[in-house]
Amino acid sequence: MKGSDALIMALRNMAATLGVYDLMEVRVFLERSCRFVQERYRAIYVDAYMSMVVDSVLDLKAGFSGTPEMDDARYSLRDALKRLDEIHAPEIVGLTVLYRTYVKGEPLHPPGTPFPGGFEVEEKDGVYYCPVKDKQKDNPEALCDICIARQTPLP
Repeated sequence: MKGSDALIMALRNMAATLGVYDLMEVRVFLERSCRFVQERYRAIYVDAYMSMVVDSVLDLKAGFSGTPEMDDARYSLRDALKRLDEIHAPEIVGLTVLYRTYVKGEPLHPPGTPFPGGFEVEEKDGVYYCPVKDKQKDNPEALCDICIARQTPLP
């Protein structure tokens, strides 16, 4: 069994054990994590993250049948797990981060996520760009170092 197959199987098994209380726990975690985000963005972020979590769990429970995108990840799976442990992320957050990054090849903020200054996460020719990636690299709570998005080029 390839490593990517083993990861998908592990994530599917994990998703199968998750329920409504896990979703409640992740909502509390996200609200706590976003407490310093500007008020006008906070609800947008929490709702977007919750949507990603629910979609990830449902995809995995339904039996993801795509081709893993692990080649695009710039962070080793082992290091990603260590970072998730450092921020005391609930299991369901880890599942979502690993699924989006190592299986789906998607950024941790979906395209269209707004940021101050009128900027947003964008996808161009299959590459994702984030306007705040470099600004968050020293934030111990941010997972930007795991995310596959690249820094949006300066104009």
